[in-house]
Amino acid sequence: MITTAIALLTLVGQKLPDNVSFDYSGLPQLRTAEKVDIQYHTVTVDIGGVKDGYVDVSTTTVFKNMTKAIVKATLIVPRRRFGDANSGQPGFDISATWEKRPIKLNPASDHGYTEITGKVYKYASDLSTKVALNPGATYALRISYEVPFGKSGYEQKQRIAGYLFDGDKAVGQMNIAYKYTEKSVFRLPELRPNLGWQIGEKGAFVREENFWPDNKMTFMTFFPGGF
Repeated sequence: MITTAIALLTLVGQKLPDNVSFDYSGLPQLRTAEKVDIQYHTVTVDIGGVKDGYVDVSTTTVFKNMTKAIVKATLIVPRRRFGDANSGQPGFDISATWEKRPIKLNPASDHGYTEITGKVYKYASDLSTKVALNPGATYALRISYEVPFGKSGYEQKQRIAGYLFDGDKAVGQMNIAYKYTEKSVFRLPELRPNLGWQIGEKGAFVREENFWPDNKMTFMTFFPGGF
C-alpha cells in the first residue's frame, strides 16, 4: 500500500520533511531583458509508472516573444538536489527539445552552488543553452528526465518526489499532475494548502491561471509498495 501526501509550499520559512534527500528540476527560465511571456507550463510527475523505483518527469513550456524584434536569450533548466553534507552536486541527465528539435544543455557554471538551511543542503548544477525567438513567435520547450525515488523521514523509509516552481514571471496557465503507479494501492492524500487539487485513484492534478512561481516547491511523500 502507498500512503501519500502532496503539498505546495513556499520554501522561505517552510520546512521539508526530516532527513530529506532527492533530485528534482523545475520551471525553466529564459534570461533576457526583452519581454518574453511564459504562456503555458505543464508537468507530469510519474511515480514508478515507467520504471519501478524511479520518478519520470516530462514538461512542456510555451514561450512567446512579445516584441517586434528577434530576442536572443539564455535558457536555464534547474538541476537540483536536497541532501546532507555528503550528497554532492546532482548529475542526472535532462533531455530537451526546442520546437521538436533536440538541443544540447550545458552546465550553467563550472562549479554549481550550495545553500544550507539548518541540516538541509540544497545543491544546484543547473544547465543552459542559447536560443533565439523571432518577433511575435511562440516556441515549445519539452523536457524529460528520470531520477530515483528520494528518501525522507525516520531512517529515510519514506519516499519523496518533487518539482520546483521559481522565477520572476507569471505563467499564463500552469498544470501539474502527480501520477501513481497502477500497481499500487494507496489512500487518497491530504493536500496542503487547498489549491483545488483534483484527486483520483491514479493521481492528483491542479491547474492555475496567471500562476506566480515565487520559489514554490511541490512534493509528494509516500511509502513504496511492499513497505
